[in-house]
Amino acid sequence: MGFSAPIYFLFSAFLLIVIVMYFFRKQYETKNIPSVLLWQEWMNEFEAQKWWKKLQHHLLLYLQLLALLLLIFTLAQPFFNKDGLKGNHIVIILDTSASMTAKEDGKSRLQLAKEEARTLLSKVEDQSITLVHAKEFPEIIVEKTMSSKEVIDDIDAMESTYGNANLLDSIELAKNLLGDEEGQIHVLTDNLSKEADLTFHENTTFVAYNLGTSSENLALNTFGVASQQNKMIGVVTIKNEGKSPKEAELVITNNDGTVLEKRTENIEANSSKNVYIENLPPSDVYKAVITGDHAYELDNELYAFSPIEETGTVYLHGTIHPFARKAAEIASEDVVHLTSAKTEIDELSGIHILQGMPKDEWPMGPKLIFVAQEDGKKEASGEMNFDHTHALMQSVEIDKVYVDSVYTAEVFKNMEVIAKKGDSPLIKSGEFEGSPAVVVLFDLSDSDWPLHTGFPLFMYHAIQQLTEKQEKLGYFYPGQYLDFVPDPKTEKLEFFNFDNNLVRSYNDPNEAIQVPAKPGLYTFKEVENGQELSKKLYVMLPDGEKTTKSDEGFTVSAGGATTDSTKANVKMDISYVFILLALFILFLEWEVYRRGIST
Repeated sequence: MGFSAPIYFLFSAFLLIVIVMYFFRKQYETKNIPSVLLWQEWMNEFEAQKWWKKLQHHLLLYLQLLALLLLIFTLAQPFFNKDGLKGNHIVIILDTSASMTAKEDGKSRLQLAKEEARTLLSKVEDQSITLVHAKEFPEIIVEKTMSSKEVIDDIDAMESTYGNANLLDSIELAKNLLGDEEGQIHVLTDNLSKEADLTFHENTTFVAYNLGTSSENLALNTFGVASQQNKMIGVVTIKNEGKSPKEAELVITNNDGTVLEKRTENIEANSSKNVYIENLPPSDVYKAVITGDHAYELDNELYAFSPIEETGTVYLHGTIHPFARKAAEIASEDVVHLTSAKTEIDELSGIHILQGMPKDEWPMGPKLIFVAQEDGKKEASGEMNFDHTHALMQSVEIDKVYVDSVYTAEVFKNMEVIAKKGDSPLIKSGEFEGSPAVVVLFDLSDSDWPLHTGFPLFMYHAIQQLTEKQEKLGYFYPGQYLDFVPDPKTEKLEFFNFDNNLVRSYNDPNEAIQVPAKPGLYTFKEVENGQELSKKLYVMLPDGEKTTKSDEGFTVSAGGATTDSTKANVKMDISYVFILLALFILFLEWEVYRRGIST
């Protein structure tokens, strides 16, 4: 214990003054003397007593001295030294990625990170605190608060997002928040490399905790199925991150849970193994699971959708360009040319290719739409740009196509642009009124595209994509948003997990639709007039989260890597303890005095 103002101990002289005042104080005491003959003898005995013997009879004096002493201690500002943190601003970055759910001695790394954060916050004393959530797009949860409890409550409420943690952008955000202010950045994660390019202001101290020590992990790295010679085959890649060979039981099931294949595989230490499975029975969805690894279970299962071979019926409506008709006949074996109006057109199940039809006559279901209208037509100019990675653009070479003019078609403004010329969209893809759609926003007669070899490929890709999206939405990452525009009449949108439990629900069709965060197979249901339209989707574990490897924690400061640059001695003021004791003594003294005068 120390004192911030020891000079106030000079007031201790007042203790002697109080004692001296008691010597000069006249005090009368009632005594019963049996005889006046004994009076002189009693007086002689009393005067012969030592001074400290006399003080023993004065309880009020002792209480007053004690109260005065406690007040002097309060003025001297007593304190205890405790471990603290340097700087005026502490920024905590919390990683909630999928790998933080890995178990370490029965606790997840996220739980360990929260405990570490509580320990860290217990050292904060009159300092600003900022909490940053390290997601794909870093988020500030609370900024420059002085309340440790508020930050602890926010940390306790945080759950795993199962996606990648964008640590570098989170650190950059923290650096901008600190500026040139003296402070610290604490990153609670499991795998931030020392080799990362990190530079900080001279007033900033950086600490990476890298929680977790276990690397004995078995993971399903990849899983896919394909059709070869009318047979379904599967390929599974199993990865062993451990330092010793491991035995893994691999189980393949269908969407009903029926076991299709079971085998045991030996995986060498720190290596991967490809497993080929032949003659799989037909199924819409296949599930691969490995057993024997309980520390990190998220990478123990993968799903794969069955490839679609039969495209179903393709219906051609309106005045379809001759080359588009021919390409559709090449892409599908079942093409129906509708030359007359049908009153029950919505009952036709298949892919609809439209051109020159009024919008109010468009059928329900998947559509490939060639826009042909006079309104909104404008000249196309600028450089051709397109999404090289999109399935519709594979080997199509749209950049070699000449396009004279395009249509604006505001009704499709919310769909994804796949190709554009300058600022004018040419091809869009996504959901339109609750059904998958591909839209070509220029007239084929104003272009040389039908003469290119890539045009039939585009028609094939479009029909394949529209066919697949009848039964499934495809593959997504945790928290990703659906490129889906529901029908205005839609009442409710729901996500159900593999066990058919409701996970998420949307009652507003205009609300952005986000897929569930936890990896797994889900069913997406669209409810309209009591009817349900169901589609499956698979939320995948990001590749960067299929590992439990962790680096050692490290500290970076202006002077380089150190071990104690974050620590500081913080004075814990305990003056309030002495002032409370002094008040208690004063109340006690008053009670003693009250009892004394009442007797």
